Amino acid sequence: RPNSDILSDTKVVAPETKRVLDDYLRRINFHSEVFYRGQVCENWSLDISGTGHINFHVVCHGDGWLRMPGLKEALPLHQGDVLVLPHDSSHLVLSAPYLSAEYGKISAAHQVPLDRAGAGTALVCGYLIVDPATRGLLFAMLPSYLIIRSGQDEGAAQLRSLIDLIFTEAQANHVGAAAVLERLSDALMFYVIRHAIEKQSQSVGLLAALGDKQIRPALVAICDQPAQAWSVDALAATTFMSRSAFAERFHALIGKAPMEFLTEWRMQLARVWLKQDHVSVAEVSVRCGYQSEAAFRKAFKRITGVGTGEFRRSRI
Repeated sequence: RPNSDILSDTKVVAPETKRVLDDYLRRINFHSEVFYRGQVCENWSLDISGTGHINFHVVCHGDGWLRMPGLKEALPLHQGDVLVLPHDSSHLVLSAPYLSAEYGKISAAHQVPLDRAGAGTALVCGYLIVDPATRGLLFAMLPSYLIIRSGQDEGAAQLRSLIDLIFTEAQANHVGAAAVLERLSDALMFYVIRHAIEKQSQSVGLLAALGDKQIRPALVAICDQPAQAWSVDALAATTFMSRSAFAERFHALIGKAPMEFLTEWRMQLARVWLKQDHVSVAEVSVRCGYQSEAAFRKAFKRITGVGTGEFRRSRI
């Protein structure tokens, strides 16, 4: 995977692609958990990898550095920057580029109260917990790290405002502050996803496939008509390609066979209908194109790892 510091210029996203992506982003399942919030001085370092989740660090004010295995030089982090590590990569966020520090540990001995006027660096760090299907389809296309510079993006004002809210809530520490911080972090992650989609050139993944004029009609058909009794032949017909050529190109771009993607998209919709809309399992199975509820339940558990009842009770 490529790495990414400041992302490239904004891409022009086709209206049809934007519509499908908007629909997809409305239906993804994730939540944020804030692991650390504090203001650190002198020598400090943090590595929050190892959980299997997506890591994020928000520099509310002050400065720091990013060090990772494979990076030739440490990268600077400044006030308002957001660092995201989509693949749980080992990393160090630290006070100086060549500070002696150990991966997998947190060393922040000298902490002071959160204060914009005070010395040190204020950080809010945490995890983005995403269901496996979403992670495979959307986040697999992202590089090993992203640094979004709030001062160098056309949406800088919105990002800066959101980070200010995060810092204010962390500093005030009112009742329910942890829950508010996690909801604000959810909003921040949507900003990160949108930023990556609009600015990061990808050769594989959902975005790349939606940008492919040959494959896009099949993806649009799947997303618009999930209950349709699709077959590889029927999907190939939407692209005016032969069955074999379509299946090969689809897999090369998405990394999954067409019917596998279809099932995962249906289960993505099922998650929303089951939990947010409180639709019955029987009705969801029909909406997903299954002729029997038992077949739907089996597919749902295979994709999500849990049964429909357990899923309704879970956070994801």
